[in-house]
Amino acid sequence: MIVAIAVVVGVVMYILGGADTGPELAPAFTLENLDGVEVSLGEFRGSVVILDFWATWCKPCTKTFPELHVLQQAYEDQGVVLLGISLDKSAQRARDHLVENGFATDNVLWGSLEEAREIKELFGVGGIPRTFVIDRAGYIRFSGYPTRLTSDEIEPWL
Repeated sequence: MIVAIAVVVGVVMYILGGADTGPELAPAFTLENLDGVEVSLGEFRGSVVILDFWATWCKPCTKTFPELHVLQQAYEDQGVVLLGISLDKSAQRARDHLVENGFATDNVLWGSLEEAREIKELFGVGGIPRTFVIDRAGYIRFSGYPTRLTSDEIEPWL
């Protein structure tokens, strides 16, 4: 009896608005990169954006971040860009990690820990690493763990 009630409630909720409404527009934001230059997500309209939330203290993040770079570089000539949002306590810590590992600093955003956390909240990120793919029109087409992001997930949006 309880299962039947739960099924009926589920069906009613689906009919009353639980249906998939399609992709969501990515929230707009502006944040300084590690070089002190303001970067807006809107600047990349027309490109496919891989947006990654990460931190140097997060061991899974330090393993998946290089993999995202490889994926981005494979599609760079087709307009794929990578933006990272660092959730480190200081910009210097993130910068040191990137430089030590041969990565650029201009595509990693920080501003301040408070500002980075605000962007994290805008995207509904609970834990990191968390990656999004934003299509050329600004819609979120992928949200999940970075290792789940494959060529098959990106290619439809090229």
